[in-house]
Amino acid sequence: MVYQQSEALGKKIFLLLILVSSFSVFAQKAKTAEELIKKMHKKYHNNFNANITFIQMNQEFDDAGNVKHRSMSFEAFHYPGKFRNDIGPTPHKEGYIVSEDVMYLFKDGKIVSQKPCLMDIGLLTGDIYFMSVDKAIEECKKHGYNFSFFREDVFRGKPVYVVGGKDKNDLTSPQFWIDQEELYVVRDINFSEEDNELEDVHYLEHAKVENAWVEERVEIFVNGKLVKKEHYAEVKANNELNLDIFDPKKIGLIHWRNK
Repeated sequence: MVYQQSEALGKKIFLLLILVSSFSVFAQKAKTAEELIKKMHKKYHNNFNANITFIQMNQEFDDAGNVKHRSMSFEAFHYPGKFRNDIGPTPHKEGYIVSEDVMYLFKDGKIVSQKPCLMDIGLLTGDIYFMSVDKAIEECKKHGYNFSFFREDVFRGKPVYVVGGKDKNDLTSPQFWIDQEELYVVRDINFSEEDNELEDVHYLEHAKVENAWVEERVEIFVNGKLVKKEHYAEVKANNELNLDIFDPKKIGLIHWRNK
């Protein structure tokens, strides 16, 4: 009799723990876009990779879905606000640098043009963890994301938060989608910093690299059609980067691939 009562009590306690745990998870869900940024910031602030480098293999597609061009590039992020993309196997040959909200295009080791640039990919994948919460929210709004629109959704079978989309049918307003469990970006709809074309970017196959999750595959859609695939290799974080690689005045002199 005592054994049966103890067993029944144990089952009740077990069920209660499950209910409390479920309620706790639900209670911790973000209810607004501002709360989401606070959750992301709390998880990764002071515990995020300072920089990341990788080799990117690209496939570009025509309207019929056939591969029309293949290329490779060498890319480096330093948070916050610095990015470099060298196109092709030869450093300094062609590409661009983004620094202090300006994009510098270079060719044959020389700057050929420059223009203002708000690079939202760097903002969402790292920059926001190196600034205050208020500054992160301000920067997101500056990039066109409307914090009045916030909802939960599902992306490729996983629950996500969506900031900026008016509803499930709105795929033209600037918006970003965040994985609810690990709080990394999985989708970003915004205007390209290169040609100002509205792009729907999917960040896929995330892997833990040092202190953060990094996508290893990206798919880019324009007007509902796949236009580009990116695959990342030799992904490395917290490198000893010489920040001169992001200095447009030193193009042709130093590169992160050359030790």
